[in-house]
Amino acid sequence: MDWKPIARAEFEVILQEEFAKLPAEELKLYETYATALLEQPCYRSEQYGIERVFVVARAGRRLLLFDDVDDEFAIGIPDSDGVLRNWSLYGTLAVAVRNLPTEALSP
Repeated sequence: MDWKPIARAEFEVILQEEFAKLPAEELKLYETYATALLEQPCYRSEQYGIERVFVVARAGRRLLLFDDVDDEFAIGIPDSDGVLRNWSLYGTLAVAVRNLPTEALSP
């Protein structure tokens, strides 16, 4: 089966489910860094070219996003041209948000 990008409505369901599972400490962190849901350009390979991922939070240049190929939340920093090319997978929203303020990725 070929991969296809996740629809916004489908992602919103995943986000609601993950949000409902957040422990108190992670909920506080999420509320501190949450942004309006936005689409971020990303590049995985020449085969797919520039795609997009959904971003749900931001700490400085670090973005908390959902990687719909791996079905995991991740953290990454866009390159100088604004395209996200590298990110680290964290699994659940709770684990990702816990690592958002301290993630040490180089630009």
